Amino acid sequence: MWHAANMLRGCRTAALGGHIVSCPNGHQHRVAYNSCRHRSCPQCALLPREKWLHGWQTRLLDCPHYHVVLTTPHELNSLWRYNRKRFAETLFAAATGALTQLLADEKYLGARPGLLAALHTWSQTLAAHVHLHVLVTAGGLDTSGRWRQVVKPCLLPRKVLMIIFRGKLRAELLDALDRGELQLPPDMSEAQARGLLNKLGRTVWNVKILDRYDHGVGVVTYLARYLKGGPISPTRFISVTPDQVRFRCRSTTGEGGSGGGDVRLKMNDFLGRLLNHVAPRSMPTVRGYGLYAGCKRELLNVARECMGQVRLPRELPAAPTWQDLCMTLGLGSKGKCEQCGEELVVHGHFKRGRAPPSCQLRESVGL
Repeated sequence: MWHAANMLRGCRTAALGGHIVSCPNGHQHRVAYNSCRHRSCPQCALLPREKWLHGWQTRLLDCPHYHVVLTTPHELNSLWRYNRKRFAETLFAAATGALTQLLADEKYLGARPGLLAALHTWSQTLAAHVHLHVLVTAGGLDTSGRWRQVVKPCLLPRKVLMIIFRGKLRAELLDALDRGELQLPPDMSEAQARGLLNKLGRTVWNVKILDRYDHGVGVVTYLARYLKGGPISPTRFISVTPDQVRFRCRSTTGEGGSGGGDVRLKMNDFLGRLLNHVAPRSMPTVRGYGLYAGCKRELLNVARECMGQVRLPRELPAAPTWQDLCMTLGLGSKGKCEQCGEELVVHGHFKRGRAPPSCQLRESVGL
C-alpha cells in the first residue's frame, strides 16, 4: 500500500525521472516525465487498458454472453481487509465453482462454458463493496466436443445460484479459519467469526444475472474501465484542496451504493479509501475459467470451430502502441512533429530526482 502511494504521488514528476521527446529534424523538443505504471494509477491506465481489451476482444467467442454479478455481504468487509489475497482466492473459487457446477448439470446446460471473472472492491463512494463480475458464454462444449446453447432466456435460477455460491464461500472461509489461515480483525475473536459466517448462511446475498447480450465485447469493454487505473478516474473530480476532495458519484442502488450527486471527503479519508482498494502485489484481479482459461486454448479453438470461427493463432496480434492509441483517439498529432509530421523519438533519459537535461545534452545526441 505504501509502495502504491509513493508511485502514484510521483507519477509523471521529476521524482521518477524522465526523457526528452524530439523531432528527428530538430523542430521540436519536449520534456516528458516517466509514468509510474502502477495498475492503480488513473494517469497510467489508458494504454494497459486498451492492450488488455485488444487481447480479450480477439479471444472472445462470437456468441451471446451473460453478465453475472455476485456480491459478498458487507459484514464480511473486515475479513476482506485483513485477508485480501486469501479472500479473493476464495471468492473467485466460490463464484466460478458455483457457475461451473450448475452449468455442467444437464438440467441447465450440460456443458463447459467460458468464464471471465473480474474482482471489484469499491462502490461509487469508494467505500468497501466486494463483488465479482463474471462474463459467461451462453453455451459451452459438452463431453463429446459439441457446442450446446443455453435454451432458456435466463442463464440460471438466481436463487439456486445464490445458495450454492453462498455455501461454497462460507465453507471455504470456515475451512481457512479452522486451518488458521485467516487473520482476524483486532475486535473479532474466532468464535465471533464463526458465528458471523453461520449467521450469514441464513441471509439472502446479492446475486444478479443480467439480460443476455448478443456479444460479449460490450461487457468486456465495461469491465476494462474498472480493471486499470484504480477505483476513480480523473474526470470524476470536481475540486481538490489540501483539506477536501469532491468528486462525482452516479446514482446506484443496492448494498454499497449511494444516492448519486457528489461526495465530499476530507483528504485523509479520501486517501484512506483510495488506498484501501490497492490489490496486493502479484494478485491477478481478472481470471479466465473454463473455455477462457489460459491453459484451455485447444478447447477454445474447438468451440470456435463449432461456431464457424477461425482458430486462434499461436501468437495473438501485436497490442497497440501509444502512437496507435493516439491515432484511434484522434490525437495523432501528439506523437508527431507539428511542423514536419515526422514521428517523435525518445532520447536523453534522466534519472529519478534529477532535473531535465540542458539544451547542450539535446544537441550532443544529434537532434
